[in-house]
Amino acid sequence: MEAILLASLVAAVTVWVVRRHWWLTRVRSWSMYPTLHPGDLRITRALSGRDTIHRGDIVVIDSTELRRRVVKRIIGLPGETVQVTPGGTSIDGEPFDEPYLAVDGGPTGTFRVPEDGYFVLGDNRHRSNDSRTWANPFPPLTAIRGRLLPRWSGRDRAHEDLQHR
Repeated sequence: MEAILLASLVAAVTVWVVRRHWWLTRVRSWSMYPTLHPGDLRITRALSGRDTIHRGDIVVIDSTELRRRVVKRIIGLPGETVQVTPGGTSIDGEPFDEPYLAVDGGPTGTFRVPEDGYFVLGDNRHRSNDSRTWANPFPPLTAIRGRLLPRWSGRDRAHEDLQHR
């Protein structure tokens, strides 16, 4: 009987730890196409105090403005200036290569990222509701819930690039 109770306790603690740090995120829009498709499920790892956000990370953000979680790519880091033009994106005046984009488009502008925020875009620029159009365009670190992990299978879609830039 003690063995069953101990095994149950170990299982419960393991499930709690895993669910607190890892979860599945379902993609709900076309904003990250072609990297991610609506309906895709991706393993997401919660951010810890030791984690650093990198340009190119695909993250899950708690959007108070949209009242839901959204999946976007980190483009601008705190203190940077991001310029989005029909010809591409630049960061602090330097062109930023984005091989995962199939088509550029959508709103343009110059955005100064505050020291406590990030600039995020969807990979499907002409269909993405992101930092370019939000009333509060720079989600703080506290709103970034987790980072999507890259696929492990050999069946990755063309243009998929979840590695740090």
